[in-house]
Formats: sequence, C-alpha cells, structure tokens
Amino acid sequence: MRGLYAILVFFIFVCCTRAKKMRWCTVSDPEQRKCAELAKTLVAVLPPAVVAAYGRLSCIRASSTTDCIDRIRGNRADIVTLDAGEVYSAVKQFGLVVVAKEIYSDGGCILSVAVVRNSTLDIRSLQGLRTCHSGVRWTAGWSLPLGFLLSRNYLSWSKEQPLSQDVSTFFSASCIPGAAAMAPPLCALCQGQKSYIRQKNYHCETSHSEPFYNSQGALRCLRSGAGDVAFVDHLALENFEGGDRDEFRLLCTNGTQAPLSHYRSCNLGRGPGGGMVTRFNIRKVARKFLNTVQMLFGQRGRERQRFQLFNSSSFGENDLLFKDVTDKLAVLPDDMDVSQVLGLDYVALLKGLGHEGASLEDSVVRWCCISHAEQKKCEQWALSIKSDPLVCVKAASIRDCIEKIKRDEVDAVSLDATHSFIAGKCGLVPVVTEYYGRECVPAEGSTHLETDVLPSAVGVAVAKRSSRNIFIGNLGGRRSCHGHMYSPAGWLLPYRHTLSLEHNSSSPCDPDQVYNQVFWKGCLPGSQGNLCKVCMGGTGEAATKRCADNHNERYYGNMGALRCLVGDPSGKSYGDVAFLEQHNLQANILNLGSTGWADGWTSSDFELLCGDGRRASLSEWESCNLGVIPPNTIMTRPVLTARVYDFLMKSQETLAANPNAEFKLFESLQYGESDLLFKDATQCFVHTSHMDYRSILGDEFYNRMRLPRRILTLPTPPVRSASSVPAGVLTFVPACSTTDAHSLELLQDFVSRARRLFVITGAGLSTESGIPDYRSEGVGLYARTDRRPMQHAEFIRSAKSRQRYWARNFLGWPQFSSHQPNSAHKTLRRWEERGKLHWLVTQNVDALHSKAGQKGLTELHGCTHRVMCLGCGAISAREELQARFVALNPEWRAQAGGVAPDGDVFIEDEQVQTFRVPSCENCGGILKPEVTFFGDTVNRATVQFVHDRLSESDAVLVVGSSLQVYSGYRFLMAASDRKMPVAILNIGPTRADHLAELKVSGRCGEVLSVIQPL
Repeated sequence: MRGLYAILVFFIFVCCTRAKKMRWCTVSDPEQRKCAELAKTLVAVLPPAVVAAYGRLSCIRASSTTDCIDRIRGNRADIVTLDAGEVYSAVKQFGLVVVAKEIYSDGGCILSVAVVRNSTLDIRSLQGLRTCHSGVRWTAGWSLPLGFLLSRNYLSWSKEQPLSQDVSTFFSASCIPGAAAMAPPLCALCQGQKSYIRQKNYHCETSHSEPFYNSQGALRCLRSGAGDVAFVDHLALENFEGGDRDEFRLLCTNGTQAPLSHYRSCNLGRGPGGGMVTRFNIRKVARKFLNTVQMLFGQRGRERQRFQLFNSSSFGENDLLFKDVTDKLAVLPDDMDVSQVLGLDYVALLKGLGHEGASLEDSVVRWCCISHAEQKKCEQWALSIKSDPLVCVKAASIRDCIEKIKRDEVDAVSLDATHSFIAGKCGLVPVVTEYYGRECVPAEGSTHLETDVLPSAVGVAVAKRSSRNIFIGNLGGRRSCHGHMYSPAGWLLPYRHTLSLEHNSSSPCDPDQVYNQVFWKGCLPGSQGNLCKVCMGGTGEAATKRCADNHNERYYGNMGALRCLVGDPSGKSYGDVAFLEQHNLQANILNLGSTGWADGWTSSDFELLCGDGRRASLSEWESCNLGVIPPNTIMTRPVLTARVYDFLMKSQETLAANPNAEFKLFESLQYGESDLLFKDATQCFVHTSHMDYRSILGDEFYNRMRLPRRILTLPTPPVRSASSVPAGVLTFVPACSTTDAHSLELLQDFVSRARRLFVITGAGLSTESGIPDYRSEGVGLYARTDRRPMQHAEFIRSAKSRQRYWARNFLGWPQFSSHQPNSAHKTLRRWEERGKLHWLVTQNVDALHSKAGQKGLTELHGCTHRVMCLGCGAISAREELQARFVALNPEWRAQAGGVAPDGDVFIEDEQVQTFRVPSCENCGGILKPEVTFFGDTVNRATVQFVHDRLSESDAVLVVGSSLQVYSGYRFLMAASDRKMPVAILNIGPTRADHLAELKVSGRCGEVLSVIQPL
C-alpha cells in the first residue's frame, strides 16, 4: 500500500507541477521554523524521484503579510495565507488569485467578537477606550466591528477623509497591526521592536514578531492590561485559557454582556475565514501543492505522525502557516471570482468601508427613478442586495433619465421600446432585456438565461362594458387615457388605427396631431393642452402638477390609464377609452380596490376594442389588440455595459436565492403602482449587450418609429479598387485592407496543424457571391436601410405579415436563387475532399455550400430552397411554390427595390395588398420557408448533432461570421470549454474574438484560396 501511495503522489506532481519549486512566505521566526520542518518532512516522506519532479519547498522570510504580498507579486515568493480582508486587497489591488480557503469545524466562516474584562462596559460606550485589534482591514478585528459601529451611528465617518482617521480619534489609543502608515494613535499600544531598517522593524506589523498581532495577540493585549477591549475572531477563544478566563466577557449588540462561550449569539457579525493567494501563472501548481501537503499532513493525513499541518504548539506560537483550528483546506476551482469566495455580503461591506482594492466610486451603480414610488422601491432594492452599492437618483421623466445618462449623472434605466429607440439614437447601448416568458431556464453551462427569443408585450384599447356605443372608428369627441408620452401602447400604436371615421381624411403622421384632432380631451402624461385636461396630478409625498410625465401623476402608466378609465372618486375626471398594455391588465383591475382607488371592479366590467371595430372580452387579447410591443431594455453608456451587467446579474442571483424575502424586484403593488423600475411581467434578465437596439426592437416596430420628420441618410458603400471579388458584388462586401503576409502564415500553420477541422460559416462568406448580410459596417442591411428581418412571432401571428413576406420573396426569388458559390465555398469543398475538413456548419440559408458540393454539412438555420407546412410538416421545393405563385397571381406586378439577405426584395406595402398566397396542397396549412426566423430557436436535435460533430474535431475555424447570434456562438463556447484551438477569419469584430488564438481580417475568398490543406 505504501508503494501505491508513493506512486499516486508521484503521478500528481510529475503530471502537474513539472519541477516547480514552491516558495512559502513566512512572517516570523517561528513560522519560518515550521515551514522549514514541513520542507524537510516532505523530503523525508516522498521518494527522491518525486522530490526531483517538483522541487523542494523553500521558505521565504518576510517582515509582514504586506511584505509577502509584495514578494509574491514580484516573483520573490509564491504563496501565503492571509486574512480574508487581505485576500481581497491582494486580489483586487495587486492582481493575485485566491486558490484555497481554510475550513473550520463549523464551516468556513468566523464570528467577530468584542472581549472585555470590565463588567461595566457595553458596546455603546466604546468611545475614548483603548482597543486591541487582530489586524488592520482584517475581518474580525477591523471590518466587522467598524461596520457594526457605523451602522448603529456609534461611530461617525464624514467620508471626507479615510475611515482610519475617524477611528484614531474615536478610540483613545489602539494596537492595530498593519496600521502604522495610517495614523499614529492606531499603533500606540503595540509593543513590537522598532527599527528604521524595515526588515528589523516589527512594531505594529502584521507579523508574529509583534506581540499583539492577530487574534491571539489582541487577546494578549487585553489580558496584559494594555487595552480595554479586544476585537478578535471566535476561534481564538478556544485557546484562551488560564485561571482568569472567567473574568472576561463578550459585548453583545443589544448592550448586554455574555460569557465567552456564548459567541454564537453575542457577536458583531459573520465573515469569511483565511485564504491562500498566489500569482495567476502558478495557480495550478499551488493548488496541487496544497492538495498534496493536506493529503500527507492534514487532520486525516497519512503522514500526520511525522508532521501536523494545522498544529503550531511545538514552535512556540499559534496559527503558523495556517490557523491551528483549521479542519481542512478547500482548494478552489479555477473560475471562482473573489466575490464568490468571500461572499457578496462581505464584499459589499468592504466597498462600503473604502477597503483598499474596493473603489466605492467605481463600483456604485446609479439607477434612474422617475417618481416617489420608484424611489421607494429602488431604496428597498438597495437594502435587499449585497452586491455593488446602488444609488437611486430622481429624474422628471424617462426622457430626463436618458439625458442624465448622457451627462454622466445617472448610469442606467429600463426603457420601453419607444424610449429604447430614442436612447439608441442618442448613443446609449443595451445591457440586458426584460424577459416575459413563463420561466427562466439557464443555458447549459451558464447561470443565466441566454436566448435570442424575446417575448413581446401587446398594446390594447379598453372601454367599460357599459359604454356599448364606443368602438375603434367611433372615438371622435371622446375622452382618452394614455399611459404616457411616447409610450408604445399609449402613444405609438393607437394613431395607426382608424380611431374615428370622421377624422380620418387628413391622416396626419404625427400621433400628437391625431389625438388632438380625434379626442375632445384626455390624459396623456407629458403632453399639453386638451390632452392634459383629464389628468389628476399627484398628492401627498408624490405631489406634482397635473400631466407630469412620471408615476407621481395618478393617471400615468398602465395602472394610471386604467384609473383614468374608471375615473376618480368624485366622478369628474374620467376617460371613455384607455390605451395600455395587456400584460398586467387583469392584475391591475383587481388592484384598483387594494390600492384604495375604487372598489367592486372586475374583469367582466371591461372589454377590448378591436382594430376592425369589434369588441371582445379581455381574454381575447391575442386576436384583438393594437400591435406587438418589444420588451423593455436596460440601457447605459457604452463604457458602463460590463459594470451594469455584473450588478444586475449579482442582484438577480441574490434575490433569487431568497425567494421568501419581502422585496421583489419585479413586483410593484406594495408601492401602490405597477411597473416600477421594471415591468411586473418580467421573469428575469436576458443578456443583450451583444445586440444593437434595432435588433431588439425588430423590423416592424423599428419602422413604426420612422415618422416622416425623421429622415435617414444612407452612407455610400466603400469599394476597393483591386480585388478578386467580382465588381458586381462588391456593393455588399465591407471595406478592408489587404491581409498581411504574417497573418496568412499564421492561418496556414493553424490549418496545417488541424487534422479534423470544424468550420462555421456566416453571411460574410456569401457577400462575395452578391448576397448582402445584416451587420457589415456601411454595406449590411442594417447600415443601408431601416428594414429588419422577418420575426418568427410576426410571421406566425399575422396573415398580413406572411402576405408581405411572400410577395417580396416571390419577386426576389429569381435573382436570389441564381447566386452561385464563390471561391471560398469551393475551397472549403476541396478541403473536405482532401480530408482536412471534418464538418461544416453554416448559418446561411442560401444553399451555396450545397451547390458547391459540400457533403458534411449542417444548415443550422435551414434553407430557403425548401418550404415546409406548419400544419402537416410536409417539405416541398421552393421552385414548386414559385410556380404556384405565378399561377395565383398572373396579373400581379410590383416595382422591386434593393435585395435583402434572406432572399426577398424591398417593395412598398401598397403593392402587396392584392398578392395571393397559396396554402399547403396536402392539408391547407400555412406555408413557411424551412428556415429559422429571428426570434425562433434551432431544433434541439440539430444542436446536439452539431455538438457531437464538434466533439469529433480538433480545431475550429470561423469564416465570415460575427457570431452575434447565440445559435452559432454557443459552439465557440463549447470549443473553449474543450480547450480546442480557435481561429477566426472575418472583416470586423466578432462576439468570440476573446476565445480565438488567431484573428485574421480579410475577404474570405481571397484568404482561403491561398491556404493549402496540408
């Protein structure tokens, strides 16, 4: 057995350490002796070959833990054990990494306790006393007790100067090892040797050579009579023996005292225990070393009789190398952030105390609030989370929030679709989008939901059931209730319907003009004139003038529009029709009574007004609505995207971990309103910072925002004078310089090293065949036009949308289907024939790889050359459907504009109205191209099939794709998890640049044609 044990240890080090010497940093002579004894015992226990395989343990003497951090950072030592407070500074301020933490008999946490000898003292009377602390910035000796004193206002901190200055005046004198550079009174009680030579100065240092260092030293300070109170961790009490033990008591937070054994109920707070830090580049070696010494000399170590890792008694001190009460070491995985190791509660405390490495200014997030109710909810949010500090900033309206973000007065806000459009035009960018699905299921390998499907809301028009003579087309001279100015449901959607037949002759394109002409008066918060006359204003703490563009106006938002429809208790201010969102309509009706507005109203008292003049019950909103509304998006300045995203994810995780907490991020009823800060329908956040705001809004909604007074100027596509790409298709290829020879050499080497190459292609490959893409700078669809691709939900829901899509597709099909493979397609086919290319996945739907003869091919998003029936699932050829279109529309003609990436062309909506669309010949079902529209998901079986092909490969090459869509990006993440080499050939940045070992910028055909499949 002993031989097998030696072989096991030998295997660990030969495979993982490769003769790396581990240099432990010590802070005293006793610790140096213990370290030397450990090194000697390792040599005695392990066979010579094993010692030679990883080198000897050496012990580096330093003057303090701060000196150790400097030495490790400068590659003059490798590892040291630190208090959690010092761990945070080492990681955040000096770039070290934490590789393990101490676990004690009751877990990995410590309790901060205040110990006194005087029976008359209490926690409220510490000012002017002499204090003993384990160490500056230490969890039990500094952060937890000072955090408690500040929270109770026993200690005041102006924040105009460092906290240490106020601490030095609060206590009369102290010994706080490590605080020598902060303020002299903080070291007045310390007794270590003083010297002008740094290596010989131990006075007030974090070293065992300072008699009052660490928790044991702080108790020594108290017991000697030097101090009146000692702030230590509860673990030190286990070794606090002597005939005078009963003379000491704990100070409790309620002002009482308790015996030392009552530390579980009488303490100042809980925090993380000690941890080990090292440099990033040797973290794996350090983990293996710690695993091995624990396996040999830990509490259950095989060689514990030779050396005890967690016992220091034979060296004349306590807590050398590790705390003596340590039960085991928890070696941490590679991907754990320091906030996860130490805990969000603790990290938030350090930031609040201005801890070194924790900049409060850099971590704070300022959220924009537009009403008293939102301010209250935001403040509760700030109190309920333990991530970065949240500051709630008031603004007059959502438009004001956008302006404040631009001026750096606020950091983030959740914007409805209309305001997202405005903010995007102003240079703000998305961070996350609210998700309104039934549940949030995280993606595989992720803790957060990742999806390209963003469920929408719906705008509706509502009237009281008793008002039978009100319908769309008969609203002239009525009173109207709108959510607020620029709201999608209350402002943007209604005016596109024929609200009044008698007022429809002029058909103005400005919503404000439409509403002023149609309605007698109304409440449109943020407007003016007649559209403010029904508004109520605010009262009490939320007092505001009538028609304010925020929740202080009682008729603001979805709940406000419903209140407006019901009318105020006096019966004077009311509307005949309300334009609002459907998602929380039923809940808001029920809440009319609970919020004290009006009792007795039920869903049956209201009906929907349909665009075709019908009325319907509230449950029929899917067929009776004014239009679809994209979800709200949280937006910020580009430089703050990462910070705001991290804050929201941590906040979401914290609140999700405590589902029974009183505060709910996506609920507003307790504040008397609805949709405060976020829509109440939100289930979670979806990461969308990789998308532009236009993609989130979608084609149909984005076009609705293009009022006549907003004119878009298109850029002229750049063209390179000399190119292997045919001149006729250069219009859709973005500009780029010639690929340099060095990049070509690196790509050749990458391809040559691969034996089973996995290739992912995108639209950038087909631009060289004359097919435009969506995102290319200056020449993509998004840059050339305001049009957006067809959305899956829009195609399924709307017959008019299907008619428009097929009319455009019919007109563009002859040209689109005639495109031929270019040199890049043909090169990849040759690589397959030579055995270099194992599998090809394309995100394109143009069939050009198939035309080129590619065999090992997955068309991830389908193919426009095939048509499927949504009813029976029958598949037919697109050419056959073209013939049926011709037969059904023999006289139909239309003038085509530019071409789009998915095969259709641009034509005016008026030209589409007479176009006839055939149904499935088998079952009469709806016909759809066999492609994955935006907003749809790729079939799971297809995804798994591609993952299987990826697992068979040894390298990944991306060609002509920005990977902005998750369906393709997921395979790059999987490749990264498998440690597969990745190269990218693309013009412009991609979502996976950080995962690639090689990035080449150039035109696909030009570059691939010179790469040989060696």
